[in-house]
Amino acid sequence: MGQTTSSVARKLTKSVSSMFTASSTDKGGGLNGKYQMEVTPFVFTRTGSMFFDEDGDLAHEFYEEVTDNHGCHMTRLYQNLIPQGEVSFPHPRLNADFPVVICEAPLR
Repeated sequence: MGQTTSSVARKLTKSVSSMFTASSTDKGGGLNGKYQMEVTPFVFTRTGSMFFDEDGDLAHEFYEEVTDNHGCHMTRLYQNLIPQGEVSFPHPRLNADFPVVICEAPLR
């Protein structure tokens, strides 16, 4: 039973560690024919979901008050909106494609 757990843990560790470091041979010499590329499981930015309008205001949606024969109503604006772009997280987060389950096991 202990060997099964060890082999499962070894396979899991091997697959996760290979995701973060990769070595490859380079015929140009390089560092003894090998180089390492570091990959991080953290995400530092995301695409913003808000927009800027012509006045520079930032919001998810913009509305305009329209007056017609039936009274006043609000109409949503779709033109002349600029996407917010990339937004930095206040602290790094784990990538959703991270292949390891992270949980807190209850103590007995």
